[in-house]
Amino acid sequence: MHKDQLKQILRNAVLLALPVTTQVGCVSEPVIVDPPKSTDPCREPAVRSSGQATVDEKIYLNGSDTLSAAECVKLCQQLVKKQYSYEWSTLVGMENFKANQCTTKFDPNTYDTTLQCAASFTEVNSAYTGAPGCYNPSRPMVGRMPAGLQIHPQTAASELGNYFADMAAMETAAITAFRYLVRELTAYQAPANLIQLAQTAVKEETRHAHMAGLLSQACDTAVPVMEVADFQLRSLFEIALENAIEGCVNETFAAACGLWQEQQAEFSVFRQVIGHIAEEEIGHAALSWSIHEWAMPQLTLVQQAHIRQAQAEAVESLAQKFLREETPLVRRAVGLPQQADAAQLFQQLRTQLWNERVA
Repeated sequence: MHKDQLKQILRNAVLLALPVTTQVGCVSEPVIVDPPKSTDPCREPAVRSSGQATVDEKIYLNGSDTLSAAECVKLCQQLVKKQYSYEWSTLVGMENFKANQCTTKFDPNTYDTTLQCAASFTEVNSAYTGAPGCYNPSRPMVGRMPAGLQIHPQTAASELGNYFADMAAMETAAITAFRYLVRELTAYQAPANLIQLAQTAVKEETRHAHMAGLLSQACDTAVPVMEVADFQLRSLFEIALENAIEGCVNETFAAACGLWQEQQAEFSVFRQVIGHIAEEEIGHAALSWSIHEWAMPQLTLVQQAHIRQAQAEAVESLAQKFLREETPLVRRAVGLPQQADAAQLFQQLRTQLWNERVA
């Protein structure tokens, strides 16, 4: 998708959503009945729900090694958990895990072994509280998140300091994410223009991290310490799945939110910085959609269906995250949408973008 096309879609969505800014309380909080208690101040009480997943993934076996039934189930569970690593998941555990038809298939032509299984389990989810000193990933920060990212929060001097420190951390993480993406696109012989756009994104994310870091520094708050796993070349399916979630859903919404903030932020310096970042993040989101269009036809029909389902679930998950508002001080200062506004913006993006391209 061309950047100008996506930019027009996002601007239209923002403009159509803006008139509802005076409507308050149109989105209700989720109702949780007698949930288990949590001792983690950074997490809400755990909520359990049924979950299902399928696995069709290449694995490494040494020579003629085979898996026992128990080993197959254990590896199936590990691969299912891996499917939840593409976003800031609220998943904290899986109970009653059962794997049906867990098998491995060896291809003598390619020497590849594929593990296949269908799993059912009970998801244990615990949302982030956003309490002081806790890192809250539900903020609409721009930037692509690399797999294997760990962020260690620092003590914030203020609410705004915490916001910009998180922003700087996520922009910094996006630098590595795009560097890895460049290597993966090159390995799979993606079109040259996609590789070039990913290389440009590395430079742009570096600027974004610097700008956000300056704002964090101005608020006397250190940027969180980050750790990212070493590069490992993934399958095209894994790359396409992460891109579909991180780029076509999360980055796309974050870019729209940036356009909103450019209009609504209380202070001009924040409007200028966020507006500049949002303009370039639209390009990153457009790149994600272009990668999506390039990668999907190369996947099997089952893999394509899995990605479409994962995208739809990511849209719903993202919508739930924004039921919780930022503090009034942060919301006004950086122009974040209130609950009703975020719901309306979601609806506009569904209508104009996701319903057509994700369903």
